[in-house]
Amino acid sequence: METATSAPGAPQPIFPVHDITPRAGTVGGSILAIERIDDDLAFRAPHRHAFTQLVLIEAGSGFHSIDFVRVPIRPGELHLLAPGQVHEWQADPGLQCTALMFSEDVLDTVGALPDPLREMLLLGAAPIAPTSEGVLRQRRLLDAIGDAGSLASARHLLAALLHECADALPAQGGLCPHSSLTRSFMRDVLRAPDARLTVSSCAARLGVTSGYLAEQVVADTGSTPGRILRTAVAREAKRLLSGSDLSAAQVSSRLGFNEASYFSRFFRREVGCTPTEYREIGAPGTGAAHAEHLGKERHAS
Repeated sequence: METATSAPGAPQPIFPVHDITPRAGTVGGSILAIERIDDDLAFRAPHRHAFTQLVLIEAGSGFHSIDFVRVPIRPGELHLLAPGQVHEWQADPGLQCTALMFSEDVLDTVGALPDPLREMLLLGAAPIAPTSEGVLRQRRLLDAIGDAGSLASARHLLAALLHECADALPAQGGLCPHSSLTRSFMRDVLRAPDARLTVSSCAARLGVTSGYLAEQVVADTGSTPGRILRTAVAREAKRLLSGSDLSAAQVSSRLGFNEASYFSRFFRREVGCTPTEYREIGAPGTGAAHAEHLGKERHAS
């Protein structure tokens, strides 16, 4: 992987954004790649990915911090990271994983995917805890993707692997977007949270009316577009407060708020406490350890 750079004049990202680096022997070059993660390659500072990553944990202990929630590292389990999620490895010595990395469009030609699988790809999922038989099937599918003779074959093997992962998740009545309109709205909102986004501006970008977008999103998710917009901004605010040394005013500006006082009121309403109170609660991955690693560029996951 490589650390992506911002466009000239654009603000530098608080969390480094890693992208896929084409490597000899990888399937599909920069579209679909497999690599090992061990003690040396586990990136131990908060960062994001510009792609989807599915990690099969083969050995190790400790924690994998995903959006500043510490997920235990257990052999045989999988962690799926959606683009934009902030994560870092807090593993004990002995970590061994296989990571499958792919861009969003890699599954476009394999046909319709079921809603639970699309939800998993949109939001991420960890931990995924298959049965012992499921782990063996997933290991074989990972090996087959690495040995695939064509990208077309690898795509279908990837779809089969993701079906296995979705089947291993506990049944729950969470978000399950059905329509392509809702999926596009959710993808745009969750990947680039911004307080300046409105239901009207999102609808215009998607080529529909505000009323039609609201009707479709409520039918698919049970929540209004405005509610989803606010939730996405609040989640990104929590990421920035937990994983950076930005002041509340700087976080406010990053997220598109005109006034820090309004951001503080928004945050209290959505989260239940002020930004300062939230930061004082404490979360892993803050402060000097984060700053120490911000400038490092290496192959890491």
